[in-house]
Amino acid sequence: MRWYKEHWRLSVVLLVLLILLAVTLLSYVNQGSNSWIGKRIESAATFVQEPISSGGNAVANTIKGLFQFRSILEENEKLKEENKKLEAELIEAVLSQQELSELQKLSTSLNYISPADNYKHVTASVIAMDNSHWFNIFTINEGTDKGIVKDAVVINEDGLVGRVYEVGADWSKVISVIDEDNDVSFQVFRDLGLLGILSGDGSGGLSGYMLDDEAPVIKGDVLITSGMELYPRGIPVGKITQVSKDKDALLQKVTVEPAVDFSNIQKVTVIIAVAT
Repeated sequence: MRWYKEHWRLSVVLLVLLILLAVTLLSYVNQGSNSWIGKRIESAATFVQEPISSGGNAVANTIKGLFQFRSILEENEKLKEENKKLEAELIEAVLSQQELSELQKLSTSLNYISPADNYKHVTASVIAMDNSHWFNIFTINEGTDKGIVKDAVVINEDGLVGRVYEVGADWSKVISVIDEDNDVSFQVFRDLGLLGILSGDGSGGLSGYMLDDEAPVIKGDVLITSGMELYPRGIPVGKITQVSKDKDALLQKVTVEPAVDFSNIQKVTVIIAVAT
């Protein structure tokens, strides 16, 4: 006992060595199977390893999830870009179809011009307008480069639009028939012997008077250009919506709805007289 107290460190070392030796011998004797001590050691190791392994798996899954999320974001951005591209292609296709439709409609406007008349035509797009709600004055994207000159007649598929009053190399300004400074002589389509003069009323419409104050015009009569000035004969101008008498001026007044929708003009045809 006294020796043990004096040499307790050495005693502990020897005891540990004996236990290790015993474990080794037991492992050798029980090859292929775990001893009781081995099982306890394995249980303890498993107890320690499980939370570490779980934690490691959780971290690994988190990292994996982050990479997957980033991949989803990248794929989403690609889908957005493809969607934008498809939308742009769709818009372009719709606009192309719309422009084709407008050009086809404009081709019908040439029926207003007699083949016997010596005219050529230029199709143009509206690129700017004045500050009013109506197309009193607007700019188109063709000019002298295409042979357009001042006072060239402007029409669309519905009828008379107006005339060119200023022109540049690749642009022209158009004054429409609804402008108060633009006069148009007309015939009544029902009776071509009935004549009158029209100009803009300042509100997007037309008003004027008959040359004969007893002319038998009625609401609904269609008016066409008379051909007495720069506008070729036979282009639709509008339809009479009201007839009234001005006893003081001895005039028969007419209020006219324009044939053209002057709130929305996109393409026009410019009629140019060709010198012979």
